[in-house]
Amino acid sequence: MINDKAIEPTAATPQNAIPLEIVTALSLTSAVVASVQPGYAFEVVKVEDFARTVTATITYDCKVGTTSVLAATATPVAATRTTRTLATSRATRRGTSTSAINIELTTNGTGAATNMKVIVWIRPYPLNGEV
Repeated sequence: MINDKAIEPTAATPQNAIPLEIVTALSLTSAVVASVQPGYAFEVVKVEDFARTVTATITYDCKVGTTSVLAATATPVAATRTTRTLATSRATRRGTSTSAINIELTTNGTGAATNMKVIVWIRPYPLNGEV
């Protein structure tokens, strides 16, 4: 029988993509604009974004609860799918079955994007050999 604890942590099989549609508004400061609760203990393994157009400057942060999983806030680039650098501490990228993944958006007076998505890749935690 195969269960979560029999799967290697580096395997791609248990990874799930969670695409989050982001609707921008002017003059936001660290506003939660998307949130999802996977319902099981997890680890964020990748964060990507894409926006068809970007006007002025917008930034976002991806958090487990209130803790950032990114090495730095992300600034989307128009028409470019970008994979973000994650925080080096794996513990900050992990959540429990009741943790939420939140996207916090900051825009200036004219910052906006169209067709923006943040794709958060997660996997169950723990897997084989993890405590």
